[in-house]
Amino acid sequence: MKTYLLLLLTCFFSTFSFAKSITNQELLTACKDKSPAPQNFCYGFIIATSNAAQFYRNIADTQGEYIRICFPNGISNQEIVSEYITWIEKNPSLMEGPAFIGVSASFSTTYSCPSKKENKAKQ
Repeated sequence: MKTYLLLLLTCFFSTFSFAKSITNQELLTACKDKSPAPQNFCYGFIIATSNAAQFYRNIADTQGEYIRICFPNGISNQEIVSEYITWIEKNPSLMEGPAFIGVSASFSTTYSCPSKKENKAKQ
């Protein structure tokens, strides 16, 4: 039993060392493919990344020091995906980089939170 458990744990943890990140180019290709599976992957990946950014900002980064992404109220999933596509097409040098980083960078560029000075000026 111990041998079986050890083998199972070894297989489980070793799979992470073989994991490969999806690139911005691969994500862009999926987003531009009009068939359902690639479209579902594109939307799922980008929306999951936006949810992760919002979750982190709301739970862990309450002072807004690390994640400076503020999505406007009422923004649609289509708008978020379209914005990423536009952003990555304007930054072709990042095509081979990890898609998670690219999507996050596109959010922080496009939906950057107002600075604390701007917030005080509005009050």
